[in-house]
Amino acid sequence: MGISLPFRYNSPTFQVFLVGFICFCCPGMYNALTGMGGGGKSSTEAVNNANTALSITFTVCSLLGAPVYNIFGHRVIIPAALTYVLFVGSFLSDSDGFTIAAGAILGIGAGFLWTAQAGIMMSYPNENEKGKAFSIFWMVFNLGAAIGAAIPLANNWSNTTSNVNIGTYIGFMVLMTFGAALALGLSPPSKVVRNDGTHVSLHKFSNWKRESLEVIKLFMNWRMLILIPLFAGSNWFYTYQFQVYNGGGYFNLRARGLNNMMYWLFQIIGAGFFGWLLDLKGLGTRRRRALIGNTVVLITAIALWIGCIFIQKNFTYESAQSTPDSQKTDVYSPGYAGMLIEYALFGFMDSIYQGFAYWLMGTMTNDTERAARYGGFYKTIQNAFVAIAAQVDVIHTPYMTQLIVVFVLNVVGILLAYVVCFTVPDVTIEEIDNLQTGGKEITVGGHIETVEDGKREIIGAGEKFETVQ
Repeated sequence: MGISLPFRYNSPTFQVFLVGFICFCCPGMYNALTGMGGGGKSSTEAVNNANTALSITFTVCSLLGAPVYNIFGHRVIIPAALTYVLFVGSFLSDSDGFTIAAGAILGIGAGFLWTAQAGIMMSYPNENEKGKAFSIFWMVFNLGAAIGAAIPLANNWSNTTSNVNIGTYIGFMVLMTFGAALALGLSPPSKVVRNDGTHVSLHKFSNWKRESLEVIKLFMNWRMLILIPLFAGSNWFYTYQFQVYNGGGYFNLRARGLNNMMYWLFQIIGAGFFGWLLDLKGLGTRRRRALIGNTVVLITAIALWIGCIFIQKNFTYESAQSTPDSQKTDVYSPGYAGMLIEYALFGFMDSIYQGFAYWLMGTMTNDTERAARYGGFYKTIQNAFVAIAAQVDVIHTPYMTQLIVVFVLNVVGILLAYVVCFTVPDVTIEEIDNLQTGGKEITVGGHIETVEDGKREIIGAGEKFETVQ
């Protein structure tokens, strides 16, 4: 049988890879553009306002994204991906209003895309391959951002002003359209089969009443609630990194472009390393690996934010805005190499921070519906706080103040995550419903255990579930 082949079309690995390639073309290219600072424009104000609109609709639609995915299936990714094309197209216009409106529409699409992605990445793989699944997705996704960053770097290498050229935006739009078309090739969850022969989902399509109740339950899940600071800080630092450090006026376009490309390349390195680390059985149980992973993220974040304080002392909003383009920091300027290394390592930090959050949620469930809801909750919190962070920058809050705020938020979030790490089971045991066959079943490590007549009690790895027929 073809079940053992590593790259079967309907295997979790290939499906995660395909979702990664869709995100390579859409969010990956979006990240490459926003990583330039101000979407490649000299003024960040319109982009910050668009990001605020995006974050607001992204916040709402992340909560709606899981119900939409669970009710309508993976095809929702197609229109969601096309909203990225519209957003980049708005940069061809001089209308700030159009850019802001396109940002709001993009938030809707991104909410649907990222909750679908989370459901696929966290629930399709076997439990011992969830780190690998994150690595595959994140490396492919960020390869898009790295290549996307190389395009404006090459196109604008001799351009020492502050705006990218029109051809760069058109190139992004073509790639994003191709990514949306790739979504046609995704298999429905019911047809995806793991290497041990089990199907990743036996669910029938859900309904709005059921999904509404399940979403409400997320806000009563103590693990989700205690992880809110971790989730909140996971995208807050983008505003500082992209709009202050790289887009705050200290670097010229060529330096911003090289910073940007290295940032996404180090995302790939970080994802490959960290996914491998989290699956490494030699480190012990999943609980121990959770604690080790959390510690690695904490040490990395503290080291980089402390190092950034010394760089941030070099410029303020006022000093950066008053410096002419010809005098901004260039790739040939003294001391630039250290600033480039710091920014590249920011990319490494982002990949292990996000990877840990996804992996930790993945230890809580193997169910496709529940994973999508967890992912939606994660993106909801992320973007609610991104909207705040963008407006903090819009009102020209001192750069050093913005740095200290994100530093504290990250450290608090990572420290609180230890509480959840101590509850990570070695095998996830959960009760699932809404099956094609009707009724409820107990799954152990994602595999259905038949419930005997009468009462069955399963106690394992710190979790207890009771099922009564």
